[in-house]
Amino acid sequence: MSTDMASERLAVLSRQLCAGMASSPSTLTVPTSDMRLFLTHDNRELRDRVLDFLKDPIFRPDHYQSLLDFREQTLQRLKKVVGQKFFSVRDYVDNPRKFIASLESLMWADYSLAIKSGVHFTLCGGTIARLGTKYHHDKYLPSIDDLSTPGSYCMTELGHGSNVMGIETTAVYDKAAQCFIINTPNDEASKYWIGGTGQHGKVCVVFAQLTINGTWQGPHVFVVRIRDDSGAIMPGVRIQDQGPKMGLNGVDNGRVWFDNIRVPREDMLDAFSSVSPDGTYTSRINSVSARFGAVVSGLTTGRVLIAAGGVDGAKLALAVAIRYSVQRPQFGDKVIMEYVTQQNRLLPALAQTYAYHLAMGHLKSLMMDKKPADAKAIHILSSGLKAAATWSRVQVMQDCRECCGGMGFLAANKIGPMMNDMNVDVTFEGDNTVMMQQVTRALLDDGKTRLVPSTPTPGTLAAGGCGCAKTIAALLAYREATQLAQVADQMSQAAASAPGTAAAKAAARSQAFERNLDLVLEVGRANIERFCYENFVAETERAPAALKPSLELLANLYGIKCLQKGAAFYLGMGAMDRADVAALRTAAQAHYAMLCAGGLRSPAVALVDAFGIPDHLLQAPIAFDWRKI
Repeated sequence: MSTDMASERLAVLSRQLCAGMASSPSTLTVPTSDMRLFLTHDNRELRDRVLDFLKDPIFRPDHYQSLLDFREQTLQRLKKVVGQKFFSVRDYVDNPRKFIASLESLMWADYSLAIKSGVHFTLCGGTIARLGTKYHHDKYLPSIDDLSTPGSYCMTELGHGSNVMGIETTAVYDKAAQCFIINTPNDEASKYWIGGTGQHGKVCVVFAQLTINGTWQGPHVFVVRIRDDSGAIMPGVRIQDQGPKMGLNGVDNGRVWFDNIRVPREDMLDAFSSVSPDGTYTSRINSVSARFGAVVSGLTTGRVLIAAGGVDGAKLALAVAIRYSVQRPQFGDKVIMEYVTQQNRLLPALAQTYAYHLAMGHLKSLMMDKKPADAKAIHILSSGLKAAATWSRVQVMQDCRECCGGMGFLAANKIGPMMNDMNVDVTFEGDNTVMMQQVTRALLDDGKTRLVPSTPTPGTLAAGGCGCAKTIAALLAYREATQLAQVADQMSQAAASAPGTAAAKAAARSQAFERNLDLVLEVGRANIERFCYENFVAETERAPAALKPSLELLANLYGIKCLQKGAAFYLGMGAMDRADVAALRTAAQAHYAMLCAGGLRSPAVALVDAFGIPDHLLQAPIAFDWRKI
């Protein structure tokens, strides 16, 4: 984050010193239409057109079809979408907001459709658009756009998931034949979990270790045909359908081997590096590691889409569960939303989902601005939000499913099938644990001396600080800074006790980092919680006046729940006392009462309606009238 941006956020926090609950009205009104406009940052007309198009009967769920039928249905659905020309693969580079908005809009229809389109357009087409040059654009992008050559993305191997730098697939240049020989040297090097290759894929972008004249140049990317126009597997390519999965069965995942196949020299994507006919290798990035970083930096868009999908999945589950909870009576006339247990699961999740949605909007803006100074912030946010948003989706969906009782287990009520389909998001496009490690590594790499900040005075929350934005922000920042300093101290101590060589000290620091991975993950979580809260407060400040009371309430509730989750840390450090913990609980329940007031017309219902999920995509019978199931 730039210095100006950080200063602006601090200024906002200062203006909101003790805003929030202290200024909230006793009754809360949420202008739903205005809130939806506020939440929809861009491409509103396009998003509405896509959502309206999804009324087509082909997008209605069929829970009785076979695996192969579901795959075929997903392909036909994608063809329908492609036929509308809502976007082009070229928008990946030329108009990324439009590209992201179009793909995001598919999520509520079916996650298999969203992922199959993402693999084809983002991972395959986007890689060609970003890493290729005019030759590749002219040769491949038209058939990506019209889906005549369904695409896939061959990076992950059986033996190498997160460690992409260690992949074993090889590419050796044959000067005499003017081609690269791509080979899978062993089964562990087979490309694994490759979406779109099991049945439909015809072209893929393949990551392989390039060797030129005996010199290793690191992973490079090649465009490879794996099936011909008729769908027959190409010579030298072996594909194994990976069959049924836990969910996401509309996507045909496969395992792929390459047996010394020959790929034309021109089909290496050469935006950063090229090989001349005589075998001369040139690159505008000299370092192998830096070159690799440039190649995989395009994964950021995929991570943003996965994180946004996690937020959208949580929105849909909350819309179903909250609408059901305000109408379903139990033990007399008391509806289940009146029980604190129900409120304590659904309402903090609602606040957190708003927080993540607004944080995603900020991340997208940074990506669109393309300022070099924001590169590190983009890396931290895309990694951290991908992990935080998808971990949140897992918990939110589970809570929503349980809060709907047996009704939540019924496939027609949407939550259960989505839980299974979306469970993949915590490990693909970057394993969440690794993503959080990347956040902490980036925070440590700024070279600053880490000092443990002074401990906040306990009792502040009990004295009224639960409604004070500055107090909450200070506590969240204290946790992040303290835990980051603890990790840095462990690494510094290890380096100081290591032998005098730079290599030995670097190894000692790395080993200390690994010994403290539990704390490393806590730093990542603390960073994202602190950022999301500060961003929520800043977004509330710029919101229209009519929306501020409800946004202040949600921001305050989100901050309170972050402090509650970190209570053990704060108590251990002496930054809170028992009275503070009790005050947080009391404040949270006061928020619940305000959000639930009015039953069917409560702010909670208005806030999920503001997500803008159309009825034809919400679908769950219990979200409308639970008696007509």
